[in-house]
Amino acid sequence: MDNSTDSLITARLLATTRYTAVFNALLFALSAQRGGAWSAVQLALAAVLLYCHIRIHFDRRVFQDFADNRYSPEDFDQSLQQNGLRQISGSRTLTQRINGALFLWRKSLYLTAAQFLILLIQSI
Repeated sequence: MDNSTDSLITARLLATTRYTAVFNALLFALSAQRGGAWSAVQLALAAVLLYCHIRIHFDRRVFQDFADNRYSPEDFDQSLQQNGLRQISGSRTLTQRINGALFLWRKSLYLTAAQFLILLIQSI
């Protein structure tokens, strides 16, 4: 597989978070209806998940751009550095970038599971 294929597959996988985002909103709404101390935990989880979903959506679009050869990872890094969005200590490989995006994707799934478990606890 080449970099374009890897980038496209990663972008497609990251696109699945739109479904978990809807599920997260539903879980938060159901938890808020029940009230109590667990609702505060759900609010914190919802804030973290919102950040994760924003980052994953951004990463998905970047990987799609890599796949479409709109710009290279090096161009992307240079733009981030020039705009003060990131201090880059060195160039990362595409595999490292994919692993980072998938780590965030998995983290959002674990947080979703935690959100679901809290709702179950509230229901008891």
